[in-house]
Amino acid sequence: MSRLTRYLNRLYLVRFAVVLLAVAGFALLFDLLDVGAKVVRRSGGSSWALVSYALIRLPTLLTELLPMVALLAGLLTAADLLRFRELVAMWSAGLSRLGLAVRLWPAALLIVAGKLVLDDVAVPATIPTLRALGVADVKTVGLPTGDAIWLTTDGAVLRLPAEAAVQGEPRDLLILRLDPEGRLVERLEAARGEPGPEGWLLRDVVRRPASAAPSERLDTLLLPMRIDLETVALMAKLPRELSIAQLLRVIGADGYGIGGTESHRTWLHARLAGLVGLWALIVVPVLLVRRAERTGATLAIFTRGLAIGFAYLIGNGLMLARGELGLAPPAVAAWTVPFLLAAGALSGGGLLEPRRGRPVAAPPPPSATLRTAP
Repeated sequence: MSRLTRYLNRLYLVRFAVVLLAVAGFALLFDLLDVGAKVVRRSGGSSWALVSYALIRLPTLLTELLPMVALLAGLLTAADLLRFRELVAMWSAGLSRLGLAVRLWPAALLIVAGKLVLDDVAVPATIPTLRALGVADVKTVGLPTGDAIWLTTDGAVLRLPAEAAVQGEPRDLLILRLDPEGRLVERLEAARGEPGPEGWLLRDVVRRPASAAPSERLDTLLLPMRIDLETVALMAKLPRELSIAQLLRVIGADGYGIGGTESHRTWLHARLAGLVGLWALIVVPVLLVRRAERTGATLAIFTRGLAIGFAYLIGNGLMLARGELGLAPPAVAAWTVPFLLAAGALSGGGLLEPRRGRPVAAPPPPSATLRTAP
C-alpha cells in the first residue's frame, strides 16, 4: 500500500468516524428522549437500563444511517483536498479521479464489511429484544394466517396452531394427504407430532380415508413429511430482520405455502446490492470534483453529492417496495438503483473519458551551420 493510499484512507476514515459519532449520537439522543422514561419505568427505575437499551438500539440506527454518513464523510474529504490544493497536486502528478477512487478501497472494504455484519448479525440478534421491550419503532409481526396456519409439503396440507409452530411443539394437527393430481386421499387428525429425520411421528391419530372405508384410531403413525418448524417460525419475522442464511432457508422451502416469498427474494438481493450502493456513495464525492474546479466549488460539490444521495435512498426505497409487493422482479427491484449509481460514478469518474493533453512541439532541427566566435 503506497503512502498516498494510506494518507487518503486515513483522511476519509477520520472524517467518517467523526460524522458517524455525531449523527448516531444525535439520533440515539432523540430516541432516548422519546422512550427513555418508558425504558426506566419498565426496568423498575434503574438508570442502567438506558445504557442497555442504547447498546441494543444502536445496530438498527447505524445500519439506517451508514449510507448518508459514508456520503458526508466523502464530501468532507473531497472538500478538504480541494481547499488545500492537494487535489491539484495529485492531478498534476498524473493521478486521475478514478485513480483516487480506487485508492479508497481499504476504507470502502472496511465500511462495506461493517454494513454486512450489522445487517446479517447484529440487527437480527437485537430486533427480537426491541420488540419484546415494546419501546422502539419496530413493527409487531406474526404468522400471516393468525391463530392457525396451513402448510403445504410432500403432497400434503398441514394445519396447526401458529403458537405451536413458533414454539416448535406441534399439536392439534390436521393433515390432508393428496394424490399427484391434488385429490384428497385421506384425512389425519393427531393430538401431537414429533419431527424426526425420517418424518413426523404422529401420536393419538384418527385416520379417515376419503373413500367409504371406515375410520381407524392409531397410537402412532410415521408420516414421511419434511417440515422444518424453525423455518416456519422465520415466516413470523420481517424479511429485513433475517440473515442471508435464514432468507435462503425460507426461499428454499418456498415458505411452505404460508405466504409468498417475493419480499424474501427481494431482500436477499437487496442485502448484496446495498453493499454495491454503499461503495458507490463512498467514492462518488471524489468523482464529482472536476479538474477545472477550485475551492469556490465546495458548495456545488456538496449540493450535487447530497442530491445524489437523497435520490439514491428514495429511488432504492421505492424499488424495494415494488419488489416486496411483487410488482417488479426481485433482482430488478434490488439491483436497479445501486447499479445505476455505480455505473454513473464509474463513467462520470473518467472510466469512459479519454485522456487529454497539450501537444508538445517538436524541437527545432539543429542548424546546418555553426557560428564560431571571432
